Amino acid sequence: FLTIDLEMNPENIFGCLYNSLFTYRLSQLIKQVPLISSNNQSDHSPQQILQTLLSPRFFPIGMQIRAGDETITGKRNFSDEKTILKKFENFFTCSRQIINTNKKLFRETNQIPIIFLLSDDFQIRQAALKRWKFSLECFQSFENNCQWNNNDLYILTNSDPVFHITYTTNQRLAFQLGIFDHFLFSLCEQHLITTASGFGRIAAFASLKLRNIYSLFLDEQPSCDNQSLPLAVSGHHYSGI
Repeated sequence: FLTIDLEMNPENIFGCLYNSLFTYRLSQLIKQVPLISSNNQSDHSPQQILQTLLSPRFFPIGMQIRAGDETITGKRNFSDEKTILKKFENFFTCSRQIINTNKKLFRETNQIPIIFLLSDDFQIRQAALKRWKFSLECFQSFENNCQWNNNDLYILTNSDPVFHITYTTNQRLAFQLGIFDHFLFSLCEQHLITTASGFGRIAAFASLKLRNIYSLFLDEQPSCDNQSLPLAVSGHHYSGI
């Protein structure tokens, strides 16, 4: 499966992070990017997301929202943008609280906080982009005159449907997309994940940012006060370490 179906070899395999989860070398990941570019012009492309997350001008906060397999199979759809954002309000409120807690850091480093959003439901990502899309003009401003509005969130994501390895015939592509998302998520400085989900946990731990990880349930009260876990505890809970 690994050597034939996924075409892995000593040059592109990096190692085992957790059980049977493998990741590619950075050079191999970058080669995969042109193959998985978004066709939606209103989205951020994989290249743009990677460049932004690697830029020292920004402080990326990774947000992972697990809505459930029903959204992938099309058995459940949310009605409108307002309903979607209300249902997952606690995640966006928590991200604001994280940003407010780090205001002093942002002033000292002259960094702009952005939210890299991962979700199995493309409707969540669509709604977030419509409300708080991060402007690429800000990223492309060489004069660094991009201004941070304290009342806004800057969302970095795309709205392509998710290819789940269980529900697609193209398992190789699904695996590549999942590995690439894991890698992007590991580049974030702070992580906010769904408690009832395994995706994103290893990436948050493997990033080794030495910052607490926030873990939320769906439909919780819109706050993340006292809900963060230190790296050592999260490693024990999420990684078996």
